[in-house]
Amino acid sequence: MGTNYYHLIHFLPGLEREQMMKGHEKLANQIVQSGRFRIDAGDKINFARLYVPHHNISMMFSKRELYDERLVDRTRKIIGQQFSSSYRGSMLEQVITKHINIMKKEVNKYQKISEEEELKLARLVVQAAHPSVIMLVLLDNTEIYLSHSYNIGDMLDINSWRTCGTNSGMQSTDGRDAAIFISCGGDPLRPNAKPEATYGDGWPAIARLLVIGGQEIGHYSDIKRDKYGRQISRYSADLGATRAKPHVKLARRKDIAHDNNMLTKLYHKGFGNWLRCTEELKFFDKNKRKGWVRYKTIFLIWFYKIRLFSKVKHSELDFVEDFQIEKYPAIMVKALFEDMLFNLTPIADVYKRDDPEEEEAIACIEALARVPQQVNKWGRKATKIMMKELYKVYYREVIPGCITAYENMSGKKYYFDKTPEEQSPIYKIKNFFKKRSYPSREI
Repeated sequence: MGTNYYHLIHFLPGLEREQMMKGHEKLANQIVQSGRFRIDAGDKINFARLYVPHHNISMMFSKRELYDERLVDRTRKIIGQQFSSSYRGSMLEQVITKHINIMKKEVNKYQKISEEEELKLARLVVQAAHPSVIMLVLLDNTEIYLSHSYNIGDMLDINSWRTCGTNSGMQSTDGRDAAIFISCGGDPLRPNAKPEATYGDGWPAIARLLVIGGQEIGHYSDIKRDKYGRQISRYSADLGATRAKPHVKLARRKDIAHDNNMLTKLYHKGFGNWLRCTEELKFFDKNKRKGWVRYKTIFLIWFYKIRLFSKVKHSELDFVEDFQIEKYPAIMVKALFEDMLFNLTPIADVYKRDDPEEEEAIACIEALARVPQQVNKWGRKATKIMMKELYKVYYREVIPGCITAYENMSGKKYYFDKTPEEQSPIYKIKNFFKKRSYPSREI
């Protein structure tokens, strides 16, 4: 049975300004300054809840939205709209002021999240998705919720928690407004507890953020808009998620068949022997077993690997050679197939429907949104090969659609500056002597 890996990433994302491209740094700053970035870091929280059940109001506002002079007028307007059916004039203004003061008291109970921490987390978020999608997120004033927990329940209202509280991530829309929820399973800004940790603080949390962020922002990019920016459909299915688009349904089915066919071919060419010996070596290493049996296994791994590579040369399977850099290459190749097939056929109770057409629509929505997640996890080459048809849909249809929507809504031409940020001499010296750690590749 397949599985979904959350600790694997294919690139090393930047946390500092000097590690960023100028375009990404600009977007990260815009996310922070927008006030729409809500962070729950345990005892550090930068947002408060406006919860008035008898008015059916459940909303969140960041500390910036409550204090920043550039944002307070918009905050007052949003709150005013919620109470406008019950209050008018000075009474409405008093109610708005009252609830803003209540939220100020609430948010001040928590430890402060510094602007540097906000920026570092925002830098990770913008690297999880295509720049055009982040630009749309900003144009839409979309709320982005980021939690250090393993699920998003601590950032939801009571009603949403009942159905989505245990989710790792979520993208929600009511046809007008949208919100993106991402869990990290740890603090991305703290060091790893152990070098090879696959969950918790540090690299595992960074990887989880990029994987879940890639998927949830991928869901956001799936929203199709008219020339005025209004949500009219999805690229993967209808807006109500009841019927899949025929070409996306076909693409998903083709990719599943394609991956199963490739895996069958791989085993026919001798992959099973390479994998079996690699698993034996991993067992020996884990149990610190030495001796001639171990050396014999290493020789057999080399022999089966060379034989396999000669058989896949100049075929669609030759990408397995790229995994030679891994500690246990055959195990990682197996994990790749398991992970790709899992994400093409996501299984969870929340995706089940009585209507098979509706269930397939949900599967298509999920699979298409996971294309950017898989690029973050396995790289563009592997994803392009193993999500061949959906990759085409996403990067030839969805992303161009997002660019067009951005240009229509902003009145500007899409442009992303890929120039690296300048590195000061002091940063270069500090970076040279800095002790480096890397994401775990443990499977």
